[in-house]
Amino acid sequence: MLNIAHSPTRAWLNPGRIGGQVRSFLGNLELALRIRSERQTLAELDERTLKDIGFNRSDAYAESGRSFWDLPVDRLRA
Repeated sequence: MLNIAHSPTRAWLNPGRIGGQVRSFLGNLELALRIRSERQTLAELDERTLKDIGFNRSDAYAESGRSFWDLPVDRLRA
């Protein structure tokens, strides 16, 4: 007889874990929105400011053109 409560395929349905997964998702969504804003700001900087931070115009456009979900690994929450 199959005991669903102990089935490893159902472990993700554990009510205690769902809250943590939702918080993690919302935290990563907030991070993605913040990074998108930073990328838009980077694209709007003038040449002098870009040079000061070690970027050129093509670098700024390449970074600002990255996908919304393309987040730097070092900024993801554990």
